[in-house]
Amino acid sequence: MIDFKRPFFRLMIDFLDTKLGELLYKTQALSDSVAWVEAHTPQLRSKIVKEWIQEDQLKGGGIDSEGQVIGFYSEATEFISRGRKSAGDPYDLDDTGSFYRSMFVRVLIDRIEIEFNSGKMDDQLWWDDNIVNLTDENLQKYIDEIKENYGKYVRKILGVD
Repeated sequence: MIDFKRPFFRLMIDFLDTKLGELLYKTQALSDSVAWVEAHTPQLRSKIVKEWIQEDQLKGGGIDSEGQVIGFYSEATEFISRGRKSAGDPYDLDDTGSFYRSMFVRVLIDRIEIEFNSGKMDDQLWWDDNIVNLTDENLQKYIDEIKENYGKYVRKILGVD
């Protein structure tokens, strides 16, 4: 039964002294921008580049973000590479390793950008910046990881498990 003789603000103070009130107070510390940056852990940024773009897309099939094969190595490339690249195999863009080493993820306020040094590939007819974007399948993996990392951020700030 509510004691109507007690002032309303007293009920409010009592509510804030509860665990729920404490939790509501902590929500003020939540920040969209901090969550966005923290969701892009070094592990996730590495996974985007090394697992999804380099291993899955380029080495796994030589495809761009649209799932299209970038191109195929020629017999001349097979000869020059001493058989390391076989004629007819799709481009994996892993010649000296410098292109792969140059790739990294830049986290901006409203998007991520995959940075790279395309160097000698810029003047090639087959070159397109979509080569280093995520396929729909890998984009979904990225979205799933971001959702999970947002949840971790919220639980950390609120102090709940």
